[in-house]
Amino acid sequence: MKKGIKYALLVIGVVALAAVIVVNLMQPLAVDVVIVEPSNVEDYFIELGHVQEDRRVDVFSLVGGEIISVHVAEGQFVEEGDILVTVDNSDILHEIEQIRVSNLSIHAQRDNLSVEEAQVRANHTSNRNVLQSELGAIDAQERMSLATEADQQRANEENLRLQNIVIEQSRTDVQNALNDLETSRVLFNAGVLTMAELEASEQALENHRTNLATNEQRLEVIGSGAGIVNQSEHFAAIRRTISAQISGIDSSLSQLSIEPMQRHFDALIESNNLIIENLERRAENGIITSPVAGTITNLHANYTNILSPALPVAEIRTETDNLVEVFVSTSNISDLSIGDFVDLTFIRQSGDVAYSGRIYSIDDGAEATVSILGVEERRVRVLIKPDSLSDSFRSSFDVDVRFVTYSAEDRIAVPRTAIFEEDNQNMVYIIENGVAVATPVVLGTRLRTEVVVESGINAGDMVVRNARQDGLVDGVRVGH
Repeated sequence: MKKGIKYALLVIGVVALAAVIVVNLMQPLAVDVVIVEPSNVEDYFIELGHVQEDRRVDVFSLVGGEIISVHVAEGQFVEEGDILVTVDNSDILHEIEQIRVSNLSIHAQRDNLSVEEAQVRANHTSNRNVLQSELGAIDAQERMSLATEADQQRANEENLRLQNIVIEQSRTDVQNALNDLETSRVLFNAGVLTMAELEASEQALENHRTNLATNEQRLEVIGSGAGIVNQSEHFAAIRRTISAQISGIDSSLSQLSIEPMQRHFDALIESNNLIIENLERRAENGIITSPVAGTITNLHANYTNILSPALPVAEIRTETDNLVEVFVSTSNISDLSIGDFVDLTFIRQSGDVAYSGRIYSIDDGAEATVSILGVEERRVRVLIKPDSLSDSFRSSFDVDVRFVTYSAEDRIAVPRTAIFEEDNQNMVYIIENGVAVATPVVLGTRLRTEVVVESGINAGDMVVRNARQDGLVDGVRVGH
């Protein structure tokens, strides 16, 4: 009897448990859903920035002089490159004109070198022809040396005449060598000739002076009547002297060149041109322009008639005043561009104050910074220019900067948790008639908490928020 009761109770328990299981299986799975509707979607991040300190620029004149005119006033906004003050530069312009006239004279001298060379060459050639003809006359004079005493006297007079011609040519050689030495010294000081070339010119002058002294001594010998007995030796000496002078002329003709002097004049012209360029820059510096865009806060040029390079012309509060400085993680910087809009928020106890602004500049490189948690990060400096200025923008104040990296209108987006993958296909669960239906979708931009869905679901669809909920499979009954 007792065994029957126990068996009956066991059967009743099993049936009850089965009934509970069946009832539970018949109950829909409770899920959280999202009813999707087209809306404006955006992605953003917020960084803490601060208002930069005011930056003021002192403008100096690079030249001193009398002020001719002041083109601006205190409180006036100026662009970079606007003329502030004009300084008298007439002295500089006059100096430039003088150097240009000097260059014209140097050009004329350079162009005249070829004429001078032709003249020197003609003179050398004429002197050479005279000496060459005298060589022919010496033969006749030598034959006369064997005649009578009277004839010898005439021969002696002729020798005196020939020796005077030789001496005159020697003096010409000395003068030409002296002129060459002076030219060589000029070219040496200008860096055109070397020391060896200068010393060669000095030695040539010394040789010609020695030759002149020798010929003058020979003239004294002839004039005294000594040495007439050895006429052959005398005439041989004259031939050697004349031949040496002819060789000297030939050497001068072969070395005659205007190229060193041309290089010298070219160097002078180039040097003058560099001076002119420098003076022109100084003249341009007489027109003082603003190096930055900004507002003139002090115009010192109003209170003097003479500018000094040691004193500022004006003080300008630059356009970069009140820019907001913020450091952005390298993982986000690629989403930003100069000119992008941002939202600025000043946190106050009396209520937040919101402003709009634009990205003014983005640094090229990243800096190492330490987060509030003590972690070193690589961040890029970004400057924000507010669209309007107010008392809120005070130096070093903190401000929240909201960067919008994605924005679109009338787009359908679902939570990122609603997406799951099956056979390499992105899917969501849509509730249809109380049943979860796995539906393939095409995804667009991934936002921080949502994903834009390009196709696969429609406005009004109910999408399960958490696709990885326990018990959630395709076809299961669900409730919400």
